[in-house]
Amino acid sequence: MVGVPPSVVGGRRLGTVSQLSFFAADAHVPEPADLEGVLAARGQSTLRGGTGQVSVVVDAPWRAEVLTAILGAAGLDPARSAAGPDGRCTVSTAATTSLAPVVRRWRRGAVSAVPADWTPTAGALRTWVVTAGRIVDGGAVVLGVDAGAEQHAPRRAALAEALARAGIRSTYVGPRGGGPALKLGTARARRRLAENIGAAPDGAPEGAWPG
Repeated sequence: MVGVPPSVVGGRRLGTVSQLSFFAADAHVPEPADLEGVLAARGQSTLRGGTGQVSVVVDAPWRAEVLTAILGAAGLDPARSAAGPDGRCTVSTAATTSLAPVVRRWRRGAVSAVPADWTPTAGALRTWVVTAGRIVDGGAVVLGVDAGAEQHAPRRAALAEALARAGIRSTYVGPRGGGPALKLGTARARRRLAENIGAAPDGAPEGAWPG
């Protein structure tokens, strides 16, 4: 990973708590549970027998490259489709027993659902940002969610509550506001996210990574 030293962000020195958060985020070894961030965003899952599989369409080659590296480090044998003219491509894991518990947690019967009382970990927040996070005008950060959330208020409310449990307050924005997404409009929320996700990964464009 590349980025500014953990003790300095945006030209200012962070306090002890923030330093510890950055060190923890940057030292994190990817694991299957990190894909909960992909499922919170736009990921799709399948559960077949004792195996689970996750796939997601991302909108830029750098996202595909970073996500593929994360999945590889987590031992999930990733594959990616060729990028289309608009840069979109699909990144998928292999069907594996290590993902089955993750997929089961994100299901209610045959329907995708946010687990009750889910609190996103630093690893999950990082994959959420890689999959569908962006910085918009004014410096706010938006975390993209499944387009189905526009018609399913309980799901988007559950995701906002999950972020709040991680100390990150957000508001929902619909398609007219550039969503569907959860928007982190306050400096405090953005700082808390940055503390969790750590330094920008190799390949992230300048200005594309929160913090």
